[in-house]
Amino acid sequence: LKSKLPPSVGPKLFNLMLTQMVREEHLAQEGDRVRLASHSVALGADQADVRKQILDTYADSGLTPPYFRDLCAGKKLDPSQARDVLMTLIDEGLIVKAKEDLYFHAPAIEDLKRRTVSFLKTSEEMTTPQFKEIAGVSRKYLIPLIEYFDALNVTIRIGDIRKLRGR
Repeated sequence: LKSKLPPSVGPKLFNLMLTQMVREEHLAQEGDRVRLASHSVALGADQADVRKQILDTYADSGLTPPYFRDLCAGKKLDPSQARDVLMTLIDEGLIVKAKEDLYFHAPAIEDLKRRTVSFLKTSEEMTTPQFKEIAGVSRKYLIPLIEYFDALNVTIRIGDIRKLRGR
């Protein structure tokens, strides 16, 4: 965004202008994204159907979702259009990316996070087999999930065990 302004507009002035425009509600800032305050994402009719198919698939599959490429193939979705819709669902916080091509329904992840934190508060440490028992998933999903929690700073890996981050 700053690159569209003349070079004479330094970083301090740019940040001041951005802050003022957000404060006056001309712009909305969400993390590192800036948009017009009046802008919202609206899907077309065909995209709304794709959205429903993707969301329903991830909601129904819980912690054992298909890889995204397999979902597209199984539902006969155009991968490019489906990926755009998927990115919108991620931005809306309804889908979570655990690793490349592996996505989960956000409520399923939140439930697993709650159960994991609860376990770690009472047991103080957790092995991978214990996490497998909590999650109830195969190794295909287990490792990406536990690494996702490490990346979120929920857990920390110490050797072969995990502990609650910050304890």
